Amino acid sequence: MGKRRSSGRVTLQDVANYVGVGIMTVSRVMRTPELVSDKIRQQVQQAVDTLGYEANVQASHLAGHPSTRTTLQDVARHAGVGPMTVSRALREPELVSDASLKKIHQAVAELGYVPHQAAATLASTQLHTVAVLYPFQHDRASNRFIQSLQQSLNNQPFRLIMACHEYHQYGETALVEKLLQMRPAALVLFSAQLSQKTCKLIESADIVTANIGGAGHFPADITFNVAIAEAAETLTHSLLEKGYQRIAFLGAHTDNRLHKQQLNGWHKAMMSHYQNADLMITVPDAPSLEFGRYALCQLLQNQPDLDAVICSHEEIALGVMYECQRRLLKIPYNLAVACLNGSDNCDHTFPVLTSMRLDYEKLGQTVGEKLLMMLDDSPHAVEEDLKFVLHIGDSS
Repeated sequence: MGKRRSSGRVTLQDVANYVGVGIMTVSRVMRTPELVSDKIRQQVQQAVDTLGYEANVQASHLAGHPSTRTTLQDVARHAGVGPMTVSRALREPELVSDASLKKIHQAVAELGYVPHQAAATLASTQLHTVAVLYPFQHDRASNRFIQSLQQSLNNQPFRLIMACHEYHQYGETALVEKLLQMRPAALVLFSAQLSQKTCKLIESADIVTANIGGAGHFPADITFNVAIAEAAETLTHSLLEKGYQRIAFLGAHTDNRLHKQQLNGWHKAMMSHYQNADLMITVPDAPSLEFGRYALCQLLQNQPDLDAVICSHEEIALGVMYECQRRLLKIPYNLAVACLNGSDNCDHTFPVLTSMRLDYEKLGQTVGEKLLMMLDDSPHAVEEDLKFVLHIGDSS
């Protein structure tokens, strides 16, 4: 801990030095304590009492409201259009419709908006930035979605800034905070867990948001709900209806709420057919071929009459198939194999792998198009439900 200065008024920096944290953290404790851990709040309060810090009310007000000037966002809200439309109207009015131009000029006059050249340049850069929070770098679904999203935004001079949450619910808040510090035009959340702190942080940012397959209800501008549990239940039912009874579940990343839904769907289907729902091996780690091979060995050791396996990821299913080949087990005669969240790669295995699939390429394109519409205008919020499609292969 730092020492109090020998003279002069105690400042926010003094408190930060005393606690050993950044000045932004102390400021956040003063303004939005719910976004800071209890431990840090207690340390900051102790430092305030010890140093005799007195908040400057006027400075605090300015810190909470960085500028009392009318902003481009204010004009956009007043005119009922998107911030990009306002920016375009001020720089290239010939590209904006007469109706929108009229509303924007009226809003500018009523609010007394005066463009600042440096701020306008910065705002223009920010308006063409989209932040994306996604699970982890080797996730096939994430990669397909992000690549398609980028291609959809390429028609406009947009750039993506990205961060991986790795399915850590309480690590999301810090990542979202860093992304928002870049002041992007929009924030895309892909398979995010969305803790209460994260939701509050995003809501206070006042930017366009897209929530794709996220857990819990979050009032985003664009929402796509993905029926993960239903996909697992549908796939399990399809195997049970074919006569398979001893169906095991192999899952990765099952320490988070999203992938637990897969396990719940499998369990529900098995119980509805009065079958053993204890045949499962799950790990919190990332999916891999190695885990698929290892898990099948464990299952067969304890359950030699196993007749089917459902895997949470494509990689695990491929590992299972490799182990079957090593053991000279014929698929599906000795063992049926299927996976959730599969891709076109399943069509190239031998035998063709049965899988539940979602078109992430089309999803990325759709989200990109809707983001552009949101930023260009101010339409109502969009919410859609997405379902996986069952692709029956020779593996089952």
